[in-house]
Amino acid sequence: MAGGDYSREIGKLDNEWVKHPAPTVCARLADLLRQGGRLDESLEMAEIGLRRWNGNISISIVQGKCYRDSGLLEKALDIFRNVHDAQPQNLVALLNLAQIHFQKKQWNKAVDYLEEYLFEHPGDEEARDLLEDAKTKQNSAKNFYDDDESTDESDLDSDVFPQTERMTKVLKSQEIESDPDDVSEEEVPEPPIGDEPDAQISTSGSLMGFFSAEEKDELQLKPYDKEAE
Repeated sequence: MAGGDYSREIGKLDNEWVKHPAPTVCARLADLLRQGGRLDESLEMAEIGLRRWNGNISISIVQGKCYRDSGLLEKALDIFRNVHDAQPQNLVALLNLAQIHFQKKQWNKAVDYLEEYLFEHPGDEEARDLLEDAKTKQNSAKNFYDDDESTDESDLDSDVFPQTERMTKVLKSQEIESDPDDVSEEEVPEPPIGDEPDAQISTSGSLMGFFSAEEKDELQLKPYDKEAE
């Protein structure tokens, strides 16, 4: 429809709205305003109608389309989800849900809604082409994550020791400055025999000196007794 035709139709519907306000007139007028690029006026008209006829499906659909045309995809999704909940077989809601999820590159949801839509309306070739495109992208994304080997052992080893002040001192006392796996058992000094109740951090190399008496009791820590083996 050309710009002049939109203006004439909008003018007629506007007069009809003033004389005989009805939800069908509101929805048609709001949608013509939207198609004519007058999104702010369209949204205002839809909001007026929904305040008067709360939950009207036709007006809600126009409101959802306005949000979508304005790039407000999350708001549009909320509207079309509500319509779909109220009318699960509403083709306009199903198609818009599918198209929005496609825009958001959410291929799984796009495929689900397109299949649901095409079950109800199998003759829509454009929707069928969109479904094939969505399935192709869905498979590509799945293969990408299946083949992704970017996580290596260095990433997994990054949390071998917790990054705390106490552990930093422990590692320093044990002279571990690189990979902890490089330190053999022979390089770890034997713990001293006996511990004072409130021992301060020791530089002797023993880990026992880093724990208070209460912590030792709670953790059941005891000095290493080689003769007990």
